[in-house]
Amino acid sequence: MNSSTEISWSGTEQPDRRTVLRIGGLGLFGLALPHLLCGRARAAARQSRPRSFGQAKSCVLIFLKGGPSQIDTFDMKPAAPLEIRGQFRPIATSVPGIQVCEHLPFLAQQAQRFTVLRSLCHQDNNHASAAYEMSTGHVYPRSVNLSGIGTREDHPHIGAAAAAVEGKRRPVPPFFMVPQYLVVNGEFRSGQNAGFLGARHDPVVPGGDPSSLDFRTVDLGLGPSVESSRLQARRNLLKTVEAQLRGMEKSLAGRTFEEHQEKAFSLLDAGLTGEALDLAREPASVRDRYGRNFFGQSLLLARRLVQAGVQLVHVNCMSSIFGGLKNWDTHKDNFKMLKDPLLPRMDQGVAAFLEDLAVRGLLDETLVIVVGEFGRTPKVNAGAGRDHWAAAFTALLAGAGLPGGRLFGATDKYGAYPVEHPVPAGRLSATIFHALGIDPALQVPTLLGRPWRISDVEPVLELWG
Repeated sequence: MNSSTEISWSGTEQPDRRTVLRIGGLGLFGLALPHLLCGRARAAARQSRPRSFGQAKSCVLIFLKGGPSQIDTFDMKPAAPLEIRGQFRPIATSVPGIQVCEHLPFLAQQAQRFTVLRSLCHQDNNHASAAYEMSTGHVYPRSVNLSGIGTREDHPHIGAAAAAVEGKRRPVPPFFMVPQYLVVNGEFRSGQNAGFLGARHDPVVPGGDPSSLDFRTVDLGLGPSVESSRLQARRNLLKTVEAQLRGMEKSLAGRTFEEHQEKAFSLLDAGLTGEALDLAREPASVRDRYGRNFFGQSLLLARRLVQAGVQLVHVNCMSSIFGGLKNWDTHKDNFKMLKDPLLPRMDQGVAAFLEDLAVRGLLDETLVIVVGEFGRTPKVNAGAGRDHWAAAFTALLAGAGLPGGRLFGATDKYGAYPVEHPVPAGRLSATIFHALGIDPALQVPTLLGRPWRISDVEPVLELWG
């Protein structure tokens, strides 16, 4: 298939009158003709795709905001000098030849289920713009936005771009960010929503602390017990009112209001407010296994959303997860903070998540990625910490047909630079699209109706190699 989504019909591919009429009718429900024809072309092209294409029904992106140290987790350098290797020792895993940090014992037992990608890289050592690149797959546009505060000129999050391609085909909202947006000093950070694709594709964000006893589901202003017939009646009433406000419908504000309204109705129609987001339905033993903390329960929430059919769940692991006192940005006391609580909570939660997906038969159809915006410097600084380092860092990948028990890529003896299979950040986003069965070269319309290609690079097919 060409990189453009423009479709030409010839020969036996010409649509008959019934097909044209059918597509025209569907257009009344927001399914535009070019989008449907594009989908038909994509389906025909799948026959020539690699076997890895479309293995995943869902993706869970576990984002360790602040940048975890690659050398103190999954790319240890025990033979390096002390100022490089640090204080932690490697331990054996369930896979011979693969070692991880001694403070990751649960993940060590799950090594047969994941691939360690050790050669991620980009050129940005700033938190906000590096997180933007990892979340969107695009370099931060400093010529447009110098502040790091989110605007509608931002590139969309990977989940929003995927939703723009596939979202209408799902009975549930396709993109969730759990448990909350990343907000720094009161500022909403760029790259977390749909940006210039519009509010229609923004994530659903539950908010709150999933580990608290009084955690409640998304407040849509309508009770979760609303019956289907009453819900439809409310929808019809609103449409009647809206018919009298056609001037408003033409405005950007009006379209944004309608998009949020439809998202609310789709949540209620799918029963998500009463089921998938209700952790009280989980047995106490399952909740204990994930860890009765902010991060562990966020991962459990992600598993329930995957079961409900959500396409992409972004789980934020940030300072608020640890009460704002400790986070992955370990410029000081790196080893103390990693030892307690950073690594133990991540270890327990992610290991439980992988095992839970596997036991339920969901891992093969769920791509799981654990990553931060960058890594940490190979050399320990004077404050027993490590500073920002984007030249080489690590991600954990599992599911979606990826081979487990594998190391992919490598860094030099100090963990400073890739020496094998370097993977620029943008290619990770293209790989997510590929795993979800979305051609990274596809174009979708922006908020202003302009075509935009969701990725400019190729996926890393060798990961399935």
